[in-house]
Amino acid sequence: MASANFGLHEVYQQVKSVAYGIWRKRWYMMATTWLICLVGWGAVSTMPYRYESSAQIYVNTETILPSIVRGFNIDIDVSKRIEAVKNQLVTRPNLEKIIRRSEYLERLANNDAALNQLVADMQDDIRIVALQGNRYSIEYENGNGRLSDRQRAEVARNVVNNLLSIFLEGGSDGGDGGSENAVEFLDQQIKDYEERLSAAEQLHAQFKQENIDFLGGEGAFLSRRDAAKEELRDTRNKLGEFRVALDTLQEQIQNVPATIREAKSSRSRGAVSDDPLQERINEQQKKLDNLRNLGYKDLHPDVRNVSRQLELLKEEMKQEQAAIAQELSDSAEAGKKSNYTTETPNRLYEQLMFNIIDTRTQIKTFEQREVEQQKLVAELEEKAKRVPEIQARESQLQRDFSQLRSFYNDLLDRKQDLNLQADVENADGAVSLRVIEQPSLATKPSGPNRLLFMGGMLVFALMAGVGFALVLSVLRPVVLTVEQLRSQFDLNILGNVSRSLSEEETRQRSIELLMFAGATALLFLVFAGFVVFDMIGGPG
Repeated sequence: MASANFGLHEVYQQVKSVAYGIWRKRWYMMATTWLICLVGWGAVSTMPYRYESSAQIYVNTETILPSIVRGFNIDIDVSKRIEAVKNQLVTRPNLEKIIRRSEYLERLANNDAALNQLVADMQDDIRIVALQGNRYSIEYENGNGRLSDRQRAEVARNVVNNLLSIFLEGGSDGGDGGSENAVEFLDQQIKDYEERLSAAEQLHAQFKQENIDFLGGEGAFLSRRDAAKEELRDTRNKLGEFRVALDTLQEQIQNVPATIREAKSSRSRGAVSDDPLQERINEQQKKLDNLRNLGYKDLHPDVRNVSRQLELLKEEMKQEQAAIAQELSDSAEAGKKSNYTTETPNRLYEQLMFNIIDTRTQIKTFEQREVEQQKLVAELEEKAKRVPEIQARESQLQRDFSQLRSFYNDLLDRKQDLNLQADVENADGAVSLRVIEQPSLATKPSGPNRLLFMGGMLVFALMAGVGFALVLSVLRPVVLTVEQLRSQFDLNILGNVSRSLSEEETRQRSIELLMFAGATALLFLVFAGFVVFDMIGGPG
């Protein structure tokens, strides 16, 4: 119990010490309070009154059009549409239009900086609040100090009235034009994809022209390569056959003379005129044939006579031919020319030479063909290594083209759906709007509450003055009791002596107390004066 009493006593002593310290600095407290109050009350008195105007709209979403278009898989989102209109209301173009319609606002926006600031202030002060029962409230509060109270009230009403008109126009014509923007976006996308499709088609066509040898599948290309190899083998086989034939012809021609020797008479008989002896033999043979044709027998004298002459002529022919043969033999053995013989080209030799020339020509032809076919096979072998790469590239081009075409067709479908939806949304009857509360001219300001601000400023000034005095007392502390003295100094204290005030000091303290009370009372009187002035001089 003693410890509890000791604790309360200590607290009491501390409070007493703090209160005395503040009292010692009371004039600093009073000066601080006066300074803050005067500055604060002056600022509050110059604060312009704000005037607010509002209007209410009822949105009827239970129209017949949304239920009709649901059969086309089109859902009219009325709330989204209203939200778009709300967002469009506070856009800069609309606010600039409202400013141009108001004489007072247009006068304030005399340059670009002022216009920008005025638009920013209006965007902060305009509110569109969703109420219960599909109702919306459009509110605007104007507190521009460059306008009078009446002008601020008129500006607030005019701004709300213009906002109401824009809201109704936006709700009836399909909202914020998002459908038009979407159509323009889709048109641009479709145009871009058309260009990309055209570029992809040209790229694919160019790729086919540059790699036509590789297209048609790997099997077709390998078949061409195998066919080229087969043709090369056939060419080499035929070339081998011609070379064997050439060797054979060259062996045969070595045993065949280029010319042959024969009798001139026989050549002349065969070429120029017949031998007289041979003519006589032929004449007798004809006579014999005529006689036999007439039916004469061999024993007939004429037949026997003609036959005997024919035998004699034939015997003479044999003797002549034997003489020529002997002459040919003698001239050949002697190596001399004979008047009865001549050298003529050997037809067999000529035929063999022709065959040799033709065979060599064929060999040259097939050798050239072999070289060309070898190059073709080597080229096809090299190209065969690129077939997988070319096919992969072609597949990639086809996939890209197919994907672009799919996107393009999807965009066309989306545009058709969007055009239909835009037509539906722009049709009358999608949303029904009705104004249930017109904007009115405010007769009383909506703020600020100057009395509240002044009272708050007074409380704040008093607290600030007390705090300032407390800080000063802490910076320059004094000892009030023996206990404080003992706690501050490690000295033996025998006792304390009370101070007796003289009449002069007592009178002086009384005067100071009255002055402090008067300053306090005057402070409250000034506060009351500001309040009365605000109530009398302010708007009624």
